[in-house]
Amino acid sequence: MNDDQSGWEPPKRKPSVPPGLVTASEWTWRILLVAAAIGAVVYGASTLSFILGPVIIATVIAALLEPVRRLLLRWGAGPTAAWLVAFLFGFTVVSLMATLAISEFSANLDTLTEEASNGVGELTDWLNNGPLNLEVGGVDEAIDSALSSIRDDPTEAVTGTVSVLSTTTTLLAGGILTLLTTFFLMKDRAIMWGWFTKLFPETARPRVDSAGRRAWEVLISYTHVTLTSAVVDATCIGVASAIAGLPVAFALSVVVFLFAFIPTVGAVLSGVVVVLIALVSQGTTTALVLAGVVLVVQQIDANVMYPILASRHLALHPLASLLLVAAGGVLAGLFGAFIAVPMAAILIAIGGDLRRTAPSPLDIGADSPQA
Repeated sequence: MNDDQSGWEPPKRKPSVPPGLVTASEWTWRILLVAAAIGAVVYGASTLSFILGPVIIATVIAALLEPVRRLLLRWGAGPTAAWLVAFLFGFTVVSLMATLAISEFSANLDTLTEEASNGVGELTDWLNNGPLNLEVGGVDEAIDSALSSIRDDPTEAVTGTVSVLSTTTTLLAGGILTLLTTFFLMKDRAIMWGWFTKLFPETARPRVDSAGRRAWEVLISYTHVTLTSAVVDATCIGVASAIAGLPVAFALSVVVFLFAFIPTVGAVLSGVVVVLIALVSQGTTTALVLAGVVLVVQQIDANVMYPILASRHLALHPLASLLLVAAGGVLAGLFGAFIAVPMAAILIAIGGDLRRTAPSPLDIGADSPQA
């Protein structure tokens, strides 16, 4: 009698590795593979940061200027005139802001350093002789020495503090590359995008094109929302600084405007800068008043204006934004913090569009050669 006739089956051997460990190991090697790929991308980006940085900044600038180009097209301008006027408009605005801010700061540098020295002296006297009775001897001398160094050679102090601006040549080359990249993105963006989509198989090109256009619209929406928020914050805090008599009110408004493009953390950093300059130049009372103004403006922006302006696909929880900014800062410094949130929004939009346009199994079967 054979086994089939008797119904007898040989006993099954129990697996030597528990199923849970098998599942965990499969997940682990996949996670390690993804981590290695991300690490390779980050390493390549850091190696090519001199090129990648200007390209990313130029893309953001082009997205900022896109509403202007579309407005000109609606007003009847031709395609060439629309992108050219938009480009010149952006170049003029950025140049004027940078020129006015730098000239104002340079003109008031001696005044700021003198007021800062006096303010530090008053603060150390209060700490030494006030109710706290703290021993801070030597602090005011060290700060006075640093302020004197800034006053005597501000270029050396700045370049020694900010490594990305270590040489004027590097900064100038990066600025020229950003300007040229912005120019060609405004002029030939459609041609370049068409060339890029042709790198993919013909069947995948519609999905790639749809995902890319979706990502571009998300970036435009993000920059539009952030720009509106930045203009309101910079105007309110700049006017308050001018009323308070701060010698560099316009430069401070530019700082607030630029730092507004770093979600969550940027508002805090720019607010600290404003309050510190008010403290050393105008005293404690003015600093407390400006701190209140900054707090009120930023809270209204974060809890009222930004949620109204932001569309649903840009709605990220504040904790998610904070973690993204922190991760970007760890990986790529200030520039990483700047691009972390828009990059996340773009990737989410691309992933959602690819899932939405993914062919169903029935469509794949109908289009396959075997069907």
